[in-house]
Amino acid sequence: MKNVKNIVLSALMVLVAVVLIACGNSEGTDSKDALAQIQEKGELNVGTSPDYPPMEFYILDDNGERKIVGSDIALAEAIAEEIGVELNITTTDFDGVIANVQSGSVDLGISGFTFTERRAEVMQFSEGYLQESELGFQGIMMRQETADQFNSLADIEEANLVLGAQAGSIQQELANGLTETSNVKQYGTLDVGLAALNEGDIDGMIVSTSSAEPMLATFPSLVILPKENFDLDPERLYSTNSVAIPMGDQYASLLEVVNKVITENKENGNIEKWHAEAVELSRQAVE
Repeated sequence: MKNVKNIVLSALMVLVAVVLIACGNSEGTDSKDALAQIQEKGELNVGTSPDYPPMEFYILDDNGERKIVGSDIALAEAIAEEIGVELNITTTDFDGVIANVQSGSVDLGISGFTFTERRAEVMQFSEGYLQESELGFQGIMMRQETADQFNSLADIEEANLVLGAQAGSIQQELANGLTETSNVKQYGTLDVGLAALNEGDIDGMIVSTSSAEPMLATFPSLVILPKENFDLDPERLYSTNSVAIPMGDQYASLLEVVNKVITENKENGNIEKWHAEAVELSRQAVE
């Protein structure tokens, strides 16, 4: 009887060992090199919020179908080409892009991201590829009749206005510094926020002016307050765009490729060229 018990016990121990090994292999699969997985799938999945011209926005192609274009999309295409795979774009609002990068639901987030300490707790960032300070600034849009009432940021802070910003964005953080948090209204996309501003639902919208400027043709009653008195980021803490990448050592080789593509295309002038082309395309799209 004792021998039978020993045999049963031995069998159970072997079974437990097999299960543990299988679990170990499963964990190894989850942490497999992200670049290798992308190459196996033949697809790079990039998250973006296509409401931010000239970085990412929709146009109608020759067949009347909506197509996502922009300087960020050109960069995404260059990264996919470097890896040798197809580009797949996952579209959400900006808050959704952050969530997808954080969860690893996308391989990269390319959506006008700038580095912050808070974001760096949940995602990695590539080298910078575009300077907002060379294109515009972090500013405020208002209806003309409202803008005429203010001469400085101090005036705006004192007025405790209702301000809008894109959810999850740098602009939302900046809005929190200008008024009570309860007075900050979040919008999924920039155009929805500007429509609310145009209708008088909010007093101002915090924007990256390089992306908001093309919208002035759609909303002619809105104005961007002048940089000399209303620059919300004079120290340029939020001026450099980067690619967002999920956390984890398995993304190290993917980050290396992304940085390589950024460096090469900054040096050969493509980043500037893509942006200039996207600015012109966004203007044509508005017209």
